[in-house]
Amino acid sequence: MTLLYFIFLISFLSFLPIFFIFKYQNWFVKNILYNHILIFLIKLIIISMVIYIFISNLSGLNDKLFIIVGCCISVIFHFIEGFVLQTILNKNGR
Repeated sequence: MTLLYFIFLISFLSFLPIFFIFKYQNWFVKNILYNHILIFLIKLIIISMVIYIFISNLSGLNDKLFIIVGCCISVIFHFIEGFVLQTILNKNGR
């Protein structure tokens, strides 16, 4: 059950940048590389902290499973974020 909460939390945190890309399209189009790196680093730090909190509080569970699941979810949502950003840039003619 704890793993399920972990998956939902990581998925929610990984979906937030996609929501902000849709909501604030003009901000992302202005300086594409800087904004993408900024969002990626913020997301990486927050998700790493969540993984650490789950591992440190729940030491009886399999630590490797939390790390692998967290990384896989982050990578999947990062690809989705890239496709969304690419679609928005193609619409704006860049």
